[in-house]
Amino acid sequence: MKIIKKFRGYFFILPSLIGFSILYLIPFIGGMRYSVSKSGFDDTFVGVENYKNVFISDAFRLALKNTGIFMIISIPLIIIISFVIALFLYEVKMPKWVKLFIIIPIAIPSASSVGFFRKLFGFGAFNILNTEFAMLGVILIFIWKNTGYNLIIYLAGFTQIDKSVIEASEIDGANYLQKLKHVIIPLLTPTTVFVGIVTIINSFKVFKDVYILQGSYPNPNIYMLQHYMNNKFRDLQYEKLTSAAYVFAIVIFLFALLLFYMDKRHARKVGDN
Repeated sequence: MKIIKKFRGYFFILPSLIGFSILYLIPFIGGMRYSVSKSGFDDTFVGVENYKNVFISDAFRLALKNTGIFMIISIPLIIIISFVIALFLYEVKMPKWVKLFIIIPIAIPSASSVGFFRKLFGFGAFNILNTEFAMLGVILIFIWKNTGYNLIIYLAGFTQIDKSVIEASEIDGANYLQKLKHVIIPLLTPTTVFVGIVTIINSFKVFKDVYILQGSYPNPNIYMLQHYMNNKFRDLQYEKLTSAAYVFAIVIFLFALLLFYMDKRHARKVGDN
């Protein structure tokens, strides 16, 4: 009975673990065999040859570059925008319908939202989808759709701030900018880390919007890693698909690791102070 009580918490998450293992973990591990095989239909071991072929591929390097540009610009930008809006709503105490208006894009189907942006950016004087500025349109779509989600997280983070700390800073004579820099932002660092991880995950979902916009082979300036993998899957080139997927996974892991490092460093700094 003691053993059962000790591990009973794990029994509650066991169904989720089984589903996650069957649908994600096992296929992910099993795919390693394809990444070191000659092809999806030939099990001849080729080592890292597939990874070399992927990195010398012009299509992969283009996709990697575009995905990197998209993430470097859109992720910090949406985090800043979400924080500023959340701070404004928290300080001004806006009506609930204003928050609802910002959150609504989450519930709008991708086909509908992309159709609107196609009309906005794809015709007339504002036609940028077929130009070198097409990435700007993709970034705007991403920010419009995901700001509300991040806003919910930030508003929850604001409610968890100990108001006595803010009041103590006011008693010490801190102005608003000083409170923001030295109290509010540091206290929201764990929330920002979580928002960053969620944003990284959501940033890879932008492929669906780009695919609806321009299909499997869009403007080269918005050709993403998911396009590359999707096209390799369609062409049954599983060895290149899995190799690219593991590179993709490493990129996500490194971004997440960086955010966790920042959070841990912040926690250690706060503890020292």
